[in-house]
Amino acid sequence: MSEEIRTDIKGIDRFVFEEGTDPERLHLHISEVDPGKRAHPPHTHEGLEIFYVFSGKGEVLFGDKKHIISDNQAIQVDCRVLHGIRNVGEIKLKYAVIIAQ
Repeated sequence: MSEEIRTDIKGIDRFVFEEGTDPERLHLHISEVDPGKRAHPPHTHEGLEIFYVFSGKGEVLFGDKKHIISDNQAIQVDCRVLHGIRNVGEIKLKYAVIIAQ
């Protein structure tokens, strides 16, 4: 058995999944969103999710709460609660999404 190398993951040029890992259990992608925009509407699903901001200013919706996060800040949410992120800054928002199932 050997590793799996993927080049189809959003924002990542080359992603190596070493043998014995399950790419469905832990997910990572990088998103970039223009000011005033979001990648997709707020939603729910199974698992836990972390938003980590590389640059820009994002507003994270979690149920009826809103949190502002910016450069080198993160938030972890329960995905079963309505959640999402939008760019509330004046520059492109670049962030990582990590989902554990």
